[in-house]
Amino acid sequence: MTKVLVLAGATVAAASGYAWAQQTFSAWGHDFTLSQFAPQQMMVAVATDTKTGRKFNVLKLKNGKMMAIAPVNSMQGMPETAQEDMIQ
Repeated sequence: MTKVLVLAGATVAAASGYAWAQQTFSAWGHDFTLSQFAPQQMMVAVATDTKTGRKFNVLKLKNGKMMAIAPVNSMQGMPETAQEDMIQ
């Protein structure tokens, strides 16, 4: 039983490592490729719902607009962002 768990864990780790190396991910039935990650300095805040207390992160973009940051797997539908609102 232990060998099976170790083998399953190794398989998951290898698949995750491969996806990370390829910089791809799948969501909403689509496959996505990622640009190279680059360090940037961003203005970050935490937004808190005054009624429920739920929180999420918000970035202030260079053009003055704000963008909410949420985990991909928590979104209902595929997000769409205008080119001028992309962080570059």
